Amino acid sequence: MLDQIIEYFSFPFVRNALVAGVLISLSAALLGVPLVLKRLSFIGDGLSHVAFGAMVVAGVLNFADSMSLSLPVTAVCALVLLKSSRSAQTAGSSRTTASSTWRSTKATPRPAERTRRSSTRCGPSWWPS
Repeated sequence: MLDQIIEYFSFPFVRNALVAGVLISLSAALLGVPLVLKRLSFIGDGLSHVAFGAMVVAGVLNFADSMSLSLPVTAVCALVLLKSSRSAQTAGSSRTTASSTWRSTKATPRPAERTRRSSTRCGPSWWPS
């Protein structure tokens, strides 16, 4: 069993795939948490589609190195997406602040002003009504 694994890793493409997989997993772990916490979890999916489209366009235009087109296009799209999501979050937080301020200015009855229920209760006196 161990001999088969050693033989499998004797091929250079398997070693390259292992290195690439480890690097991708580390970068995804480092970038994934902040993206989820900032509620930007679908940006990675959108950018992968942008990068794939840019690679196809580079292939159709016969670029010798398709990364020379897809990397700048993906970076520009990432900046545009981040900029638009920040402005949308700012607008959303402004709406939330305005609505919570409006709610806090509404008159709420004080405990003494609340109407009492009838004295027939179904539970002990400490039970919430």
